[in-house]
Amino acid sequence: MAENLDTSGTSEQTPEDSEVTTLTLNDVLELEDEMIQDAAAVLGASNDKACSYSDGYLKRQALYSCLTCIPESKEDPEKGAGICLACSYHCHDGHELVELYTKRNFRCDCGNSKFKGVKCNLCNNKEELNETNKYNQNFSGIYCVCHRPYPDPEDPLPDEMIQCIICEDWYHSRHLGVEIPSGPFAEMICGSCVSKHEFLLHYDGSKPKVMGEGECKKPVSKSETVGAKFWQDLAWRGELCRCDECLEMYKTQNVMFLIDAEDPVHLYEEKGKAKAKEVVETHNRNFMNSLDRVQLVEAIAGYNDLKENLAEYLKKFVENKKVVKEEDIREFFDGMMARKKQKVSVPPFCH
Repeated sequence: MAENLDTSGTSEQTPEDSEVTTLTLNDVLELEDEMIQDAAAVLGASNDKACSYSDGYLKRQALYSCLTCIPESKEDPEKGAGICLACSYHCHDGHELVELYTKRNFRCDCGNSKFKGVKCNLCNNKEELNETNKYNQNFSGIYCVCHRPYPDPEDPLPDEMIQCIICEDWYHSRHLGVEIPSGPFAEMICGSCVSKHEFLLHYDGSKPKVMGEGECKKPVSKSETVGAKFWQDLAWRGELCRCDECLEMYKTQNVMFLIDAEDPVHLYEEKGKAKAKEVVETHNRNFMNSLDRVQLVEAIAGYNDLKENLAEYLKKFVENKKVVKEEDIREFFDGMMARKKQKVSVPPFCH
């Protein structure tokens, strides 16, 4: 189905255009900004030039699995490896990569023994293995209890994927075994992880619950099938019991990160967005500072010229309630380029 731009809030369509989906210019700008923000959230906090190995086991970072270098990982995720953002660019460009979003407490594997002699281009002084790295089925490119890839070419049903904050696998919302909250939620723990960590049943997934004295030691009754638990906000982590017994239990069950204030993905994403914004603002500031007065005036004039001409060009579409199509936008910019060339051209001789 074709998508076109509509400069007004509404549009009149002829019968032959009934299958055309229209978007306002604001819609397009908002979608573009949303995509930029999503990318910044995941990648903004990562270094795209230096391998993260020297930083040790990072609390959280963007990771990829290379199926080109380690094809056997398609069948066995334990044979897989996680590579950092910089290595995905400088060591695995053009390879079949699985985007893993983010993982916690992971150290870049690029060039270690899992790669069978292929060294990292950015950091060649690495140990044979990163012993505390953990690998799940995502490293094979599959997800959820259905063990399917995402996106799944054989699955016609649109469905969002939600990440469990403990096992860090991703699940189709329809496979979580519970009704998805109608309102916003901060975090989800899959049913499998709730079953493994029964202390979570002491806490109400809808809101924080203050643990009474001795309550953490009471037996927990649970049904045969335990579904996923959703948490409205991050405050529930602060309500987790901190008695010596519970702290030892968290350590034994390898979930100490639940009481780490810096662990939530949401905080990592906010840092990524802030870093990306700072980089853009610094770049723009440096660019403007690098221009002399004449260049600065020309740059501002050029921007204003583009804005005014585009507004005037689109005005006729608004007045006639017509849909702006791709060829219309191309026509506008072709015209702008022609006018620019005409303006800067120097005649071969003067009269």
